[in-house]
Amino acid sequence: MSSGHLNAQYNLRLPDELKQKIATSAKELNRSMNADIVARLEESFEQKFRDLDSVTTDDLMKALAKRLDGFSVVANK
Repeated sequence: MSSGHLNAQYNLRLPDELKQKIATSAKELNRSMNADIVARLEESFEQKFRDLDSVTTDDLMKALAKRLDGFSVVANK
């Protein structure tokens, strides 16, 4: 019988302290622990901007937009 999931599943053992850090982070970012772990792993594989002088404004804006995806900003007047 299929679980209906198209994504790979992996059982992971974590120290209790790390699990609590992930739970806290996920709650603060209003996402599941799984989504928080996946986002952190994906970020670790992304190219880091080491020398900001050599990075174009367009690339910085794209990186910022990607990080802010799903977030909303409320401006106070």
